[in-house]
Amino acid sequence: MSRQHTVRRDSEDALTLYGYSRGEPSMDKLDTILDLDTEDHLGRRVAYQVPVTAYPTDSNVIIVNSPGSGEFKDGRGDRWMKLGRHLQERNMAAMVTYNAPRPDGLVQLEWEPYSYQGVGWNQLLVESLAHAVDWSLEHSVELCGTETPSLYLAGFSSGGSAVGAVAFRYPMVRGILLLSTYDSVGDWFYDGVTQFTGDIHLVYGNRDPIAGFLAYVLQSGPMAAASFQVREVPDCDHRFSGEANTLALTDAFYWALPNAGKIPGIGEAPKRQS
Repeated sequence: MSRQHTVRRDSEDALTLYGYSRGEPSMDKLDTILDLDTEDHLGRRVAYQVPVTAYPTDSNVIIVNSPGSGEFKDGRGDRWMKLGRHLQERNMAAMVTYNAPRPDGLVQLEWEPYSYQGVGWNQLLVESLAHAVDWSLEHSVELCGTETPSLYLAGFSSGGSAVGAVAFRYPMVRGILLLSTYDSVGDWFYDGVTQFTGDIHLVYGNRDPIAGFLAYVLQSGPMAAASFQVREVPDCDHRFSGEANTLALTDAFYWALPNAGKIPGIGEAPKRQS
């Protein structure tokens, strides 16, 4: 996987454009586009773009959010945009959210149902997140006020799978939040999440059996994580549909951050019988 990437030259200007100056919290956002390239299944170079939105603070904390496969960076119903604003207004963390290219169906790969210009979409999910993390670290002073931020990764559904695959590569990642997570990227997920040595928080709805089974699999196997905590949300589906579950989704981010306290309405996951 190529870790080389270029950022549009207007990204630095955007820091001023959106009203943010170093050392000052901003109630605005930073938008940019990462111009990237990778190799397809035949070794040919493929260019692609990853749009990024960040909500700067002076909190010394960054959360890079990886949306699900059916979402763009702002999220379904703008939920990631609203959450970014919520965390920003409370100066809890600078949230960075992005999205990988959408599958285009131009090439049908034998080993994977989705692709973009001949590049496996799982590969793009993993690479796009890694580039978003790299960009966040490169711009950490502008985003949260320090060169050494407390870094967290969060991911929903397939985005959580990408988080599990990538987090261990960055020793500065303190914790990850896996929401309704599936093992979408396959071995990359299991190889990565079992090597991660920070804290893992996993949240799923009791009406999402696939995510619940993954929680059971991870609880049953060897993990290098400093801590591994699981919560099940009652009356909740895969998408966290409904007002109560939207609040539970926000509460999950509080839970994953330090000094967050308990989550209203989210209980311990039920114990499975071996």
